[in-house]
Amino acid sequence: MSDLLGTAPRTSHGGAPQPRPDFPSIVGQHGLATYRQLRQAGWSEGQIRHARSTVWQCPFPSVVAAHRGPVDATTQLIAATLWAGPRAILSGTSALRLLGLRVPGRLRFVYVVPATGRARRHGIASVVRSAREVPGVQKMGIVQAAPAARALADAAVYEAVAAQDLEALAIAVLQRGLCTAQEMELELWQRPHRKVAGIGVGLAGFLGGAWSRPEAALRRVVDLEPDLPQMLTNIRLERVSDRELVGYPDGFFPDLGLVIQVHSRQHHQGVDDQGGDRWAGTVEKDSAYVAVGARLLGVTPWTLYSQPRRFLTRLRQTVALGPASPMPAVRVVPAPPRGPAQSGQ
Repeated sequence: MSDLLGTAPRTSHGGAPQPRPDFPSIVGQHGLATYRQLRQAGWSEGQIRHARSTVWQCPFPSVVAAHRGPVDATTQLIAATLWAGPRAILSGTSALRLLGLRVPGRLRFVYVVPATGRARRHGIASVVRSAREVPGVQKMGIVQAAPAARALADAAVYEAVAAQDLEALAIAVLQRGLCTAQEMELELWQRPHRKVAGIGVGLAGFLGGAWSRPEAALRRVVDLEPDLPQMLTNIRLERVSDRELVGYPDGFFPDLGLVIQVHSRQHHQGVDDQGGDRWAGTVEKDSAYVAVGARLLGVTPWTLYSQPRRFLTRLRQTVALGPASPMPAVRVVPAPPRGPAQSGQ
């Protein structure tokens, strides 16, 4: 019975079963061990083979989990890191996830090793060689993660990330202060332009005052009409009376008292971190602009991307009404970088 349960393989000489050593418990490895670590813990090749064929699983080659149950994303990351080796630095979209960004698409692991290393691939993980050093590596347990600018550029080069997603990620990286515009620009210079063009669009949008991809799209669409009054982005509106925050509009026409809000279904549905309804919060934030006398014009990202002229028609009609009367009693203040909870997206 013990053989059937995989607990006591026979010796190679056909004698009495050998007791197995304990499975090594190694800090930071989520119950995983490499073949080398097993051998160092006293496991024989025969014991490893028997357990692997009966009660263990190998999420990655030569990496063992001492069970056959589900393996979550974090354990997959640790397994991929053990497979990639001690010199491997996690980059690409998975490194961006570790830095706290919301990344679209399926899970993938891209590791960078020195040029003297070996490039290889297994399943959702790949190891690529680079002659460039990776300064500013962040160590998170056994995982070494590339800095944001390098990770984003590697995602563009080695993963199938859509250009619009690269644009959004570039703005998010810069908006959160994970790298400077100069660091991102330097990284782009060293990559094929065709691969990183989406990042360049996001960088340009951020430098133009955008804090999200939809906000950058709003800026580009409004700029199609040079005769429109000036629209401000990257600002904070405060009540003149007590300097209390009114909000962070996606766009504001100060000569008209007109606020533009870009409302994304992705970011305004569901429950937030405090358990509140996101859509209810959005409606309440919009009402704060109306309460101080501002006009409010809403638009969806889909309209900006797919039907920009339709939005411009509505905007021109609103502009034709002239300034709000009375004008809202607000003051415009340059705003610090916003977190996701503040951003209109």
